[in-house]
Amino acid sequence: MKKNKLFIAAFVALSFTFVSCEDDPTLTPNPAYVDGGTSGGTGGGTGGGGTGGGNTSFLASTDSTGRVAVLEDFTGVRCGFCPDGHDVAKDIKQQLGDKFIVIAVHGGSYAQPSPGWMDFTTPYASQLISQAQVSGYPAGQVNRILASDLGATPQQNGMAMGRGAWKSAAEAVIQMPAPVNVGVKATWSSDSTEISVKVDLYYTNAETMTNNINIALLQSGISSKQSGGSPQEGYIQNHVLRDLITGQWGSEITKATDKGSKITENFSYTLPADYNGSGPDGGGPIVKSEMDIVVFITRGNSDILNAVEVDIK
Repeated sequence: MKKNKLFIAAFVALSFTFVSCEDDPTLTPNPAYVDGGTSGGTGGGTGGGGTGGGNTSFLASTDSTGRVAVLEDFTGVRCGFCPDGHDVAKDIKQQLGDKFIVIAVHGGSYAQPSPGWMDFTTPYASQLISQAQVSGYPAGQVNRILASDLGATPQQNGMAMGRGAWKSAAEAVIQMPAPVNVGVKATWSSDSTEISVKVDLYYTNAETMTNNINIALLQSGISSKQSGGSPQEGYIQNHVLRDLITGQWGSEITKATDKGSKITENFSYTLPADYNGSGPDGGGPIVKSEMDIVVFITRGNSDILNAVEVDIK
């Protein structure tokens, strides 16, 4: 009886939110600056860089480059079409390489905690989903730019678009000049309980609007149940947003962002014991070797100017 009540409540909630997990009618079937180098999560595209050793020199390139495209993939474990969105993002990654970064944001009706399903939600998803104006899942926003400005059809009138438009939107972004280059070094403490992140920025053009540094902690390789997944049991979740180290909208840059400005900022983060609990309905085990850091620079809450993804050393 309890399970029946939960199902009815969830059905009623979905009926009133008008949010659907549906097929996408627009879908067609299926030089980085790196100091020291990294393996799976290297410095991003032509706009950023990562480090893998003890080099303490300035990490960001001073060359004028294009932006790195960042897809925030709004997804959920109970969304039957979301695995297809994951495949679309994977294909784009294979084609664009370090110029394309995926952040899987689990949120909305299909990601909410429910008995028998793992909980990958974060406190940040609801505001991201609201700002993007998501109306169906899977959805994505690319560099937090209006979908129409990237030549895509928005789900409503905002940044969210169907998965069929993600590739062309990402290709449009990487043609945009980046006013800032990003270099990052991320390291574990000696006991692997704390992450230190050094962020170097170089402005190739002046920024007159407020810029924010955003640091996302991602984890891949998490086995869970996934509606529509292949397999449904033991489906592997990748690029899962675990935390935004700098908070919902990032840390404001208070130093000068004139052309030629060099900025260095340092951040630290203490790893929690778990995310959303350690039980079968929690967020799954923390595997440090599967974690990456993504640093991206925004104008306020939107417009990602550049980004980079690095391993934690």
